[in-house]
Amino acid sequence: MTVIPSTYQCTSCNNLVTFSSRHTSVAVCTCGTVLNKMADGTIVPRPFPVIAKKASVIAPGTMGQWKDKTFRVTGRFRTWTAETVFSYWTIIFQDETAAYLMEGYGMYAILLPIATPPELAQDAIKQMAPGTNKLLNKERYMLLRKDHCKKWDVEGELFIPECNSTFITYDFSSPNGEILHIIEYWSQVQPTFEVHYTDFTSLALEYTRPYENPGREFKCTCGAALHVATFPYAQSCACPKCHNSYVFENDLEFIRQRGKNLKKMTPAITLGATGIIKGIFYKVIGFIVKEERNQYQSQWREYTLFNEQEGYAFLSEYDGHWIYLREQGKTPTPENRSTSGYNYDGDRFDLFNSYSFNIISAQGEFPGNAFNDGKVKCWEFISPPIMWNREESPEEGIVWFKGWHIDPDELKEALGDAIIRPTQIGIGAVQPNGYIDLMKLVRNTLIGIGVLILLHLAITSGSSERELFMREIYFSDSSTVQTAVINDIHLEKRKSNILLDFYSPVQNTWMDIEATLVDTKTGTEYSVNKGVEYYSGVEDGYSWSEGSQNGTVYINEVPHGDYTLKLEATRETTYFPLKSYTITGHYDVPNTRNLFICIGLLLLWPIFKYFLTYFSERQRWSNSPYSTFITGEDE
Repeated sequence: MTVIPSTYQCTSCNNLVTFSSRHTSVAVCTCGTVLNKMADGTIVPRPFPVIAKKASVIAPGTMGQWKDKTFRVTGRFRTWTAETVFSYWTIIFQDETAAYLMEGYGMYAILLPIATPPELAQDAIKQMAPGTNKLLNKERYMLLRKDHCKKWDVEGELFIPECNSTFITYDFSSPNGEILHIIEYWSQVQPTFEVHYTDFTSLALEYTRPYENPGREFKCTCGAALHVATFPYAQSCACPKCHNSYVFENDLEFIRQRGKNLKKMTPAITLGATGIIKGIFYKVIGFIVKEERNQYQSQWREYTLFNEQEGYAFLSEYDGHWIYLREQGKTPTPENRSTSGYNYDGDRFDLFNSYSFNIISAQGEFPGNAFNDGKVKCWEFISPPIMWNREESPEEGIVWFKGWHIDPDELKEALGDAIIRPTQIGIGAVQPNGYIDLMKLVRNTLIGIGVLILLHLAITSGSSERELFMREIYFSDSSTVQTAVINDIHLEKRKSNILLDFYSPVQNTWMDIEATLVDTKTGTEYSVNKGVEYYSGVEDGYSWSEGSQNGTVYINEVPHGDYTLKLEATRETTYFPLKSYTITGHYDVPNTRNLFICIGLLLLWPIFKYFLTYFSERQRWSNSPYSTFITGEDE
């Protein structure tokens, strides 16, 4: 479908302004005037600011791909909320359909327009608070965030349905991974979008621009010059000289935070250091020390990392153990906010810790407001080596961070002399340490046993189980040893087994039998020995017995041919000696002995792994108030 561009004359400078798509409704003239194309085709100037400090590698004219569809970027509007800044890039696909590419803090998502659910129409959505559940089309959704846009600015040519100065955005997520984003300009205008999170690499962007961001500069009260290089995404910072903390407020300037008496503490990583961590080139721009607001008052250290394309990441260190964390858009959505655990992407995540925290020390810059510490509540769910950290605050709603254990050697290799590794103590919250989910271990072991049983059944399904002979053999009156021969035994299979089944009416005595199978052609012998004994009696008024009057033995891997079976039976000499025994031969019989041997060998590793994991997990969870392990004090 070919679209003919529409051209209008700027109301300020009379230059021509072209709208390249029927979907775009706002464009910025070269003179800086923001023009709004109305439904009737007229042009109206709008008093909205133009983005001067781009702070993004994406630009009007950037090309990309999503699900094998090519798109072009035409422009964006950028929203400013209480603590965050997000860009909504208008993208036009090759089939001339339109969508948004949402970008911010290293997260990227394609927003496809859909019909607004009737359950959220009009004022119903305004009554909801973050954490509230709502049934939409018979699917449960949780409201994660409710952000009030304080202002917005524009760049290029874009689509925005209403040019209000403020609006509200809502983010909903369902347990099956469906995500909805709603922009409420007012009750009658609530466009809804289906959110598909992606990443910078997958978008295969071309014709990007160099990242340029002058940031924000101001002077600390101590006289030190502070430069917030990643502003406007970073809206809080701390002076490395006097440790005063600042937050960007009222859309005007950085304001010193009163009552924040931050301590001077030396970071283990030098601020300004650079290195490749998890395949991404990062710069360390912030250091902060947090302390739990509880009786334990545990302290840990966090380092803020920044990359121009991938946004922010964090390194969290506690007792020498490191976790690499990034904010995520596609996240778990437990049905109950107070859950003790949930399943996500095939793994079980259990609640390891929950806390609020105070800021003890800080240097550098941080995304959002890092100093609203008294309002943030955190929950940590672990499935080593992965952690999901849920943070909830009145300003931001519910935000999820995904963390991965990272080895100190990897950080040393990435950062070199810029890092001093703290001494490791104990086992880290998500340190692998040979970890395996015990339920998975049991499940996989049962699957392995099932496979062995199926293989055994498949191999033995063709067994004939043919009876070769049955003989009752008598002892002579005077001899304790009786020999016998069974002839004309024909075996037709290439290789199979013979089961010898003995019955002897022994009573408080024993009998021993040696059986030798002899190939009549080659003279090859296969010998086995079996004893049969049975004892019983009465002791202290109770009857007892041990042993058995029956016995079985296998002769395995016997080639085809004609055979003779030689028997030599020995009986115990008693006043009432054994008179006879019965032997029955069965050919090509399924033998479960090998099956049980294989199962036994299979169980060795899971049993060893179970106890190793058990004691390791017991040590790991000794640092958690939610441990289900019984400690020495409880025993």
